[in-house]
Amino acid sequence: MMKSIVAIVVGFVLTAVLNLGINAVLAKVAPELIPTGAPVTDPAALVLVCAYVAAFGILGCYVAARLAPSRPLFHALVLGGIALAMSIPMTIMAWNDTPAWFNVYNLLAVMPYAYIGGRIRERQLQGQGGIPALA
Repeated sequence: MMKSIVAIVVGFVLTAVLNLGINAVLAKVAPELIPTGAPVTDPAALVLVCAYVAAFGILGCYVAARLAPSRPLFHALVLGGIALAMSIPMTIMAWNDTPAWFNVYNLLAVMPYAYIGGRIRERQLQGQGGIPALA
């Protein structure tokens, strides 16, 4: 049980640190792209955010699945569920700072990112004979 908790926490912390880190870097390097404390409406900036959130979300869920003692996809999906539960109130609070499409997309994409991260690990294990191939 403890290994499962650690796997999920590590995946969560990794995702959070990477997202917060890139946000801080972008605030310093390109403050006009993603202004701090102001609404973000530039489509290019929003697509950039979607791209790195996707990459870091998939990576974090993969790491959770990789560290899981068993059932890697399950662990990735648990992390995705936690991330989704935390994203809902954050999205509600920030709803007026970004376009509706961005908010809806980011909520709808959380679980697919978790699934992709978990499936990547399962496919690795299938190649090693660790999990039977899915029909």
